[in-house]
Amino acid sequence: MTAIEECLVNLFRHLRVGQAHIAVGRLGLTDWQGLAARYPDRVASLILINPPLLDMNPIRGLTSRMLVVAGDRGPTAEGAGRLRAELPGLASYSLRGFECHPWSDVIAEHGSEIAPVMRNFLDRHSVAAVALPEGEGEVGEISYRIRGAGPPLVLMPLDLAPSQWEPLISTLSQSYCTISLGGPLLGAVGLLEGRGRSTYLGLVRTVLDLVQIRPGEVILEIGGGSGVILREIARRTAGANSIIDIDINPYLLREAAVLAKRAGLAERITFREGSAEAIPLADESVNSRDSEIRIGIPHAAVTQENGKHQLLVPFLNADC
Repeated sequence: MTAIEECLVNLFRHLRVGQAHIAVGRLGLTDWQGLAARYPDRVASLILINPPLLDMNPIRGLTSRMLVVAGDRGPTAEGAGRLRAELPGLASYSLRGFECHPWSDVIAEHGSEIAPVMRNFLDRHSVAAVALPEGEGEVGEISYRIRGAGPPLVLMPLDLAPSQWEPLISTLSQSYCTISLGGPLLGAVGLLEGRGRSTYLGLVRTVLDLVQIRPGEVILEIGGGSGVILREIARRTAGANSIIDIDINPYLLREAAVLAKRAGLAERITFREGSAEAIPLADESVNSRDSEIRIGIPHAAVTQENGKHQLLVPFLNADC
């Protein structure tokens, strides 16, 4: 598998971007660390939103062009605190009274506060402007969406935030060429897709063998994430079953739908936004249901199994 930094450099070359500002979330360590370590000249500046505890050595050279934005409450604030203590030359901003979790919709909730901080920081680190055609594309399994013109600002996936960077795109694109990235290699989706290349998928296949889904049964997955299980079921059932993914997170739904389309399985899976606590389906409309417990989904959402929906196949995967 090609290293992520090489995929990013290929993307930069495709877009003819020599150097760019980079903004990333907590779960995207592999998204940017290789690029910063092997290609530091490609990084005009680095904005870390709610960073975890990091090894300081690979990023010391970026200290003067680094901004850290994080809440000041709870254990997730420790990473930012350590960065401030050990790299005193970096810029930082604290969201007062806020505990920033990987699933927090931080830009939707604090975008008006974060936007001027980002712009003031970016304006201090000049980089050549680009004028790229607005639109979407994909290079080496990294998808991109371009808005605006100006110095390139690469917005990597922002953890499990439902809105991602979207609430700030219109503001940032007035001064910068925003390049929003996605796909199966980056961020939380990259972590979830990694399970499909591990022994986890073997366990899923064993369970599905035991389940023996019959043609015509309607299959529901609650919290399908990036769709690893959904795509495996879709391949096995070969169109003989209706498969539904209900997820409360619109970002994960979008990414799962794109991955299903890439795999040629989009016609076999329906993606719907909704909560496990209020499933948007008619009574007794589902025959098989699999639920995953992962960080951010309350336990109550996967314990109300025997309500209005017929349940034949419950199985749990504990990721938390």
